[in-house]
Amino acid sequence: MKRFALPAPWRGAGFLAGALALLLLAVAMPPVTLPLQRSETVVVFDITQSMDVEDVQLDGAPASRLAFAREAARRALRELPCGSRVGWAAFTEYRTLLLLAPIEVCENYNDLLATLGEIDGRMRWGNASEVAKGVFWALRAARDLGPRTAVVFLTDGQEAPPFSALPRFDDVKAGQVRGWLLGVGGPVPQPIPRTDAEGKRVGYWRAADVQQRAAPDGQPRAHEHLSELREPHLRMLSDRTGLAYAALRDPAALARWMRDPRLAHPVSVPTDLSAVPAVLALLLLVLHFRPRLSRT
Repeated sequence: MKRFALPAPWRGAGFLAGALALLLLAVAMPPVTLPLQRSETVVVFDITQSMDVEDVQLDGAPASRLAFAREAARRALRELPCGSRVGWAAFTEYRTLLLLAPIEVCENYNDLLATLGEIDGRMRWGNASEVAKGVFWALRAARDLGPRTAVVFLTDGQEAPPFSALPRFDDVKAGQVRGWLLGVGGPVPQPIPRTDAEGKRVGYWRAADVQQRAAPDGQPRAHEHLSELREPHLRMLSDRTGLAYAALRDPAALARWMRDPRLAHPVSVPTDLSAVPAVLALLLLVLHFRPRLSRT
């Protein structure tokens, strides 16, 4: 016949003493400094009107390029390891404006999400879209934050007015700032929504409304009132700036690029390991109070 029996006194005392010692260690244990790889990244969102084109998909439904970029950033925040630092910036007209300097992702996760949700076309201060200048302004902002700050610039690459020559930014050298230039958008030219100051759609841009790029003889007419992902232009900017280029097709891919080892640097980070002795203490208490089977 089987019956339940309490643990032997000596065994129970040992478990309780060990659990108490481990709990005291968990309370008194200071943070342990560990060597870690940490990244510090400014994510720049192109918020010009061409980014309102809905030629990408999120969960099977059409979405604007800007919404796609924001969702990619939201997913990346979940995947980045603690210790990573992320900040937000917005590009429109010809400048990139830093909105939030890089902060630690775990301690400030909700703050990062809240500010990310506010980045949209209502922040535009002009209708121009001089992407090349915006990229260089982003590099300058990252450089001024510190030599280890990287840039991830999300854009469709559409220049308005049409691109004529690469701007000169002699104070920013190619390769001085690391990062990614990520293209967002589809390959087929689409009408560009026209919005008012409140972000409400009031129609679409027409050919007569915008400055058209002069087409060489024998070449197709320009269509600057339409927008598609301008990959050749972004690849050229990648070559000139030293930023790596890729097309962002899957919002989940952004986390992988933000975890690029080339963007990280070694740091010594105080790490709270008090959970380890606390879990061991809990295990000893479970062993102490568990029912034991004995035979008569």
